[in-house]
Amino acid sequence: MRQIQTLIMILALSAKTFACECPEYNLEELDKVSYEWSDVILIGEIIKTGTDYQIKVIEVLKWKIDEEIITGKTIGDSEEFNNCTFYPNRKGEYLLYLKKIVINGMTYYYSSECLGSRLLNLDYSPVSLDTEKSKAEIISETNKWINKLRKEK
Repeated sequence: MRQIQTLIMILALSAKTFACECPEYNLEELDKVSYEWSDVILIGEIIKTGTDYQIKVIEVLKWKIDEEIITGKTIGDSEEFNNCTFYPNRKGEYLLYLKKIVINGMTYYYSSECLGSRLLNLDYSPVSLDTEKSKAEIISETNKWINKLRKEK
């Protein structure tokens, strides 16, 4: 019995050690923090999930990307967000906040769970989002934010 209790305690402590802890923001603050952090902001469709997920670029809202399909990487070195890797496990259209990284001469894009990347239909909400607003209100605010970015391009 003592071994089981010890094992449970070790597992609980190790889970906390590796848990992603993100600051909480309202949607406007979250998008501003995400904007400042990102090299690239785009609307893209996740067409392949996994460690090296693939993004079909629909519209670039910040920076310039010439490729039609880019690769997202689930590793990064961002100490700012405790390395809480964004790992999209659902296909669909997303608003994505990305940082360009180069590994062995190959270009990838990294994001963090602590940022505002989200499915446009809001079936997935950002971890850092702290709000009492309805799904419809958040979708509306997301569309206003996207239109603002379009105008600033």
